[in-house]
Amino acid sequence: MVTFDKLKLVADVNAIDIIDEEPFEKIEKVGMLPSYKYYQEVPFLLMIKIDYQKKEVVVEFCGKVLGKDYPKLISRDTIRHCFENINAMGICRIDVDMMMDADVVKADVTKDVHSVNVPKLTTYIRSHISNYHQFISRILRNGNLVVEKNVVSRKTKKRMTIYDKGKEMQKEANKRFIEAYGLQGAFDGTCRFEINLNSKEQVRTTLKLDNNKLSNVLNSSASPIKDFMEKVITPEKVPIEMTSKKEYFTMLVLKDCDYDLERVEAKMRELHTSRGTNVTKVMEPYRAMMAKLHTEDGMSYPHELLDLLA
Repeated sequence: MVTFDKLKLVADVNAIDIIDEEPFEKIEKVGMLPSYKYYQEVPFLLMIKIDYQKKEVVVEFCGKVLGKDYPKLISRDTIRHCFENINAMGICRIDVDMMMDADVVKADVTKDVHSVNVPKLTTYIRSHISNYHQFISRILRNGNLVVEKNVVSRKTKKRMTIYDKGKEMQKEANKRFIEAYGLQGAFDGTCRFEINLNSKEQVRTTLKLDNNKLSNVLNSSASPIKDFMEKVITPEKVPIEMTSKKEYFTMLVLKDCDYDLERVEAKMRELHTSRGTNVTKVMEPYRAMMAKLHTEDGMSYPHELLDLLA
């Protein structure tokens, strides 16, 4: 079952009725019907824009709308709960059945993997990128790992963020939410994988659908995060037997490149200029040595990881 941490929907204007107009910003233009906009970030992101001229309503919300059920994320099992909680605010009334026909125009596909060593997991992924020309990986200042396809076109660009959800929820900005819904410790040891789908086309292709209807999106049988990760990380190889001399030179190269396999690959491409050189094969000893340098934590990479992401 596909789960999400954020959805942006466009529905028929009749899918929503304003109950309390005061919290909405009224936008008036000469000769046109007024539009209304509501926006909040606390305790959860919620944006509602009602455009009577276009006869549509845009609703964007995140998984925190679920309150104490936030760890369950947005899914076909929790979507009605999301709309019911918005209705409970008393500012509008959303017709849940009509909203199921809304088009999903943006979505953050999300998967949580529990009870793992998050720093080790992200280190493993970064050191096992299958092709550093095809995928760019970088560690942000907040410690999050970002992996994205190295393409120019916005339509084909895909970005995955991998981070310690427990650590994020301990930040000051999330403390009130955690305390209000009794979620202390609920995300400890949780590694979050998130792919941002920023267009209708990306939603359709990634979730393998013919249209963007919310009901179809929620019932997609695709495993988008697993599919992306299978392309990102190199297949696990049987450990390579190396002589002490080879191990020594392998370690020298790793040390010279600050144990950064992306820099190692760039160096190998400089040194191996012959046409037909299999860079993946050249990189095998370095990947194997990096694997040896990391202590085992009980997870068989990458097979068990991919199973958890299905």
